[in-house]
Amino acid sequence: MAVQLANPLVTVNNDPVAVTPNSVMYTEGLGEQTMRAASLVGGQVVPIYSQNIEQNFGSVSFDMPATPANIAKARQWKANADQNVISITGATPEGTLARAFQRAAILNNYEVALGSETNITIEFKSLQAV
Repeated sequence: MAVQLANPLVTVNNDPVAVTPNSVMYTEGLGEQTMRAASLVGGQVVPIYSQNIEQNFGSVSFDMPATPANIAKARQWKANADQNVISITGATPEGTLARAFQRAAILNNYEVALGSETNITIEFKSLQAV
């Protein structure tokens, strides 16, 4: 039986973050590739593969409750520019996940909704995951 990782530990700058369940997402930062055709004699086609390195950035996003302490954390992470370090770790009986994201920055103007069940969605961009 497969067991899905549902409760990862997220830390930002070595500080554990209480995240909303099922909200953690990341990309490895492996970028996107393109393939185009080149023609040969006789109507043959060969694929030309290329890596778009402009998009080789990792990303991490998660939701956290909109508490005064979390709002202060988000402000500090934004002020840190690209000097944040994020780690995501977790384990299941089948294996362990461990990803680190260096030079992470919040690029968007995150939104804070105030209410009894509201969250702040945090989105970081970083170097490729290691």
